[in-house]
Amino acid sequence: MRVDMLIAAACLTAGCYNYSPLAQPTPTQGAYVSITLSDAGTVDLARYLGPSVFVVRGRYVGADEHGLVLAVSSVELVRGDEIAWAGERVTLPNDRIASVQVRQLSKRRSVLLVGVGITGLVATTAAFGLVGGANSGSTIGGPPGKK
Repeated sequence: MRVDMLIAAACLTAGCYNYSPLAQPTPTQGAYVSITLSDAGTVDLARYLGPSVFVVRGRYVGADEHGLVLAVSSVELVRGDEIAWAGERVTLPNDRIASVQVRQLSKRRSVLLVGVGITGLVATTAAFGLVGGANSGSTIGGPPGKK
């Protein structure tokens, strides 16, 4: 039963997320964001972020007179590679940002994930219950020494 609960909890916490366009002027503090840099931003910020960085993802910390401040969790390069970061704070100038997207829980995909997880759990439990848990009650041979 504990395994069942553990699997159910893992399905519920995993969830599925989408990045969607920002609906307000600035994201809420602590929100996960994905910032696409302009071509000039990719070139100008190379000394801070690394060469060919196209997308910066992380937690929104706030804004100051220089731009948006992020605790960076990863960057994506132009060729598609993703490089993990450890939450270093970086300020991205507003004039070097092409777009800002906010990560949101996709309820539909998360429900689908939970449904598939529960179905797999039920199927696995049923398979092991039918195959490994059968007891016919037969006494063929009986205990040793009794005939």
